Amino acid sequence: MNREASRVARALGLHHTLPTAVADLVDNSVDAQARHILIRFLQAGRRVTGLRVIDDGRGMDGQTIDAAMRYGATRGYGTDEQGHFGVGMKAASISQADTLTVYSRAPGCVTHGRRLTVSDRDDVPRLEAIDDDDAQAAMDVAHPRFPFDTGTIVEWRGIRTFPTSADPDDQAAWLEGAIGDLRDWLGLVFHRLITRGISITVDVFDDVERRAGASRSVRAIDPFGYRRSGDPDYPRELSVRLADPTTMAAHIWPARTAVPEYKLGGMPGRDSQGFFVYRNDRLLHAGGWLGVVRPRPEWGLARVAVELDSATGDHVVINPEKSGVTIDAALSAAWRDVLSSGYLDDAEAAARAARRVQRRPVTVVEPGAGLPDEVLDEFADCFTFVDSADPVEIGWRVLAGDRFFEVDLENRSLWINARFRRRLGGSRKGGSDVPLLRTLLFLLSQDMFDATRHSSKQAEQLDSWQRVLIAAMSAEEVVS
Repeated sequence: MNREASRVARALGLHHTLPTAVADLVDNSVDAQARHILIRFLQAGRRVTGLRVIDDGRGMDGQTIDAAMRYGATRGYGTDEQGHFGVGMKAASISQADTLTVYSRAPGCVTHGRRLTVSDRDDVPRLEAIDDDDAQAAMDVAHPRFPFDTGTIVEWRGIRTFPTSADPDDQAAWLEGAIGDLRDWLGLVFHRLITRGISITVDVFDDVERRAGASRSVRAIDPFGYRRSGDPDYPRELSVRLADPTTMAAHIWPARTAVPEYKLGGMPGRDSQGFFVYRNDRLLHAGGWLGVVRPRPEWGLARVAVELDSATGDHVVINPEKSGVTIDAALSAAWRDVLSSGYLDDAEAAARAARRVQRRPVTVVEPGAGLPDEVLDEFADCFTFVDSADPVEIGWRVLAGDRFFEVDLENRSLWINARFRRRLGGSRKGGSDVPLLRTLLFLLSQDMFDATRHSSKQAEQLDSWQRVLIAAMSAEEVVS
């Protein structure tokens, strides 16, 4: 087997995560014209032991499966196919697992099976053929809940990213989280294909009982799936000036929405402002401005859909995991011209207009320096600020060992004890480190700043908070 080709494939899969690696396998299923794709976690009791991707595509004959499993036998892809590098299944699989087994049945052919095995990451994978009868038996007992006359099973064993803990609760918690992450990623990446009718499901199969649990559908998560635009003039097709003409679709989301299509991965929607790049209706890049402009909180409603075509293809490099792209200077300049022609101004205006009419019944003191811009922007969205109180800065200062924080009315500052900075995960490099801790402390104490001096009751309250937080710090040391 070609050692150099093996190293290339390893390098291409170096930065795969479990969701991106599985998505690469789903790409192969889509190219095989599958209508049903099942991602199946394998369990022995509570222990997660493997993973399968099962599809009802056209399958592979002997020559095709040999080429798919052999290093150095990469193939080209058509412009309408999801495959791009030609080594996706091998690179994605070996990035995660020590053993890759493929069973496949094409129309009019016997069932074939092949297996790749590695002992360690520097080894050249060993390829072996599986007896046709054994491959047929594996296909016959799969029972994927859809007609399975032709298709493919890709199986991983010895998965390095699976938990090693023997605690069944740890195994169950990891599996539930992994299924959630996988459904979110596949639902986003393949949302257009799912909307068009491709079914992707996830289940868990008990290898001991030979029985599958409940099937969970992967729901399409359309990053442009709003019901009503945040600006009546959008979405709008914007012309991009390149050697060959092309366009991008500019959108402005409605403000104050909490749907999964906006809060991708549960994160604030403004974290996903920017470009969404597609190739053959498969999402390759989800958010971010790709260096064309610097992200700004006031552009949080702005999202742009870009289709890779003959005009843009030569200016874009897709990363090996197909989870991001980079662009060259010519395309960056062309896109910057489009964004600066009024679109980003319109997105900012929509955000400001929504804030003016937003009902904000909760009143707080305004936070100042010491929180990230996106947190400050969320404060402005959610709260009305006290008119009579100046903003409060949040920062570190060395305090007495029995003080966790200090409310400094004179300097309008909330100080966190710098003695605990390293233990709390803080960094001396940034002025807004550990933003969650800073935000929680500010919310806890902000009403203490709406006064010129503290009452005796407030002083007692502050003292009680200090004692509890110091006790929590001591307990943290014991646990760690």
